[in-house]
Amino acid sequence: MPLTQWSRARRRALLAAGAAISLALAFHFGMTAIYHTPFNPVKEKYNKEISSYMLPYFGQDWHLFAPDPVDKDLGVLVRAKMRKPDGSTVTTQWSDATSPGLQELYDARFWPSRESRLSSGVPTQLDSWRDTELEKIRKKNRPESAPGKEPGKEPEEEKLKDLDPPLTQNEKDNRESAVRYAQSFASACAAKLWGTGVESVQVRIVSNEFPRFSQRYARDAKGKISYYDLPWMKPIKVAP
Repeated sequence: MPLTQWSRARRRALLAAGAAISLALAFHFGMTAIYHTPFNPVKEKYNKEISSYMLPYFGQDWHLFAPDPVDKDLGVLVRAKMRKPDGSTVTTQWSDATSPGLQELYDARFWPSRESRLSSGVPTQLDSWRDTELEKIRKKNRPESAPGKEPGKEPEEEKLKDLDPPLTQNEKDNRESAVRYAQSFASACAAKLWGTGVESVQVRIVSNEFPRFSQRYARDAKGKISYYDLPWMKPIKVAP
């Protein structure tokens, strides 16, 4: 039936549906644009609202098109402190929390589980909460290490105190969210691996930096493995 023969109510419904879809798309692309812009007053003021909408489902990674492609693998290890029946405490060994999710992904090519994204999200969020433009300024303003102190070995909290310019509220919120995400992930892993009795959990981020491209044919070329640990955290209850 031609559109001109539709009833007025039907045409109004069609126009309303079209307007609603247009507004929804405009809102989505607007939020996406603001989320990916450098530091600005709008992003600083509405960071919580923007991040809560974009994460975890609409977050984007531009490494495929970036001039600095991925050059390392990141993995997550988890361990826990357990309370034994006699009241003593024992610390578990580090457990690989990344490989099981990847294996499930490889085994289910047609209907892959989104669970593998949980482990990859931990290092991604912990590595990306700083504003890139402000970090460039801080790098220029960073003072030399004090005598007798090995560069990079002081606790992270001490490093954050000396930043110039200091952390913005946006960065503080993102950091808190990243640590909370890691805490939730570690709590879920610990409950699955060791059951009840977990008193605290810890996360280790392991980085395997690939050999240089110029060494791609060298059989003895090896990557550089490094890691850093988050502080011990109390486990939190995570919905299944």
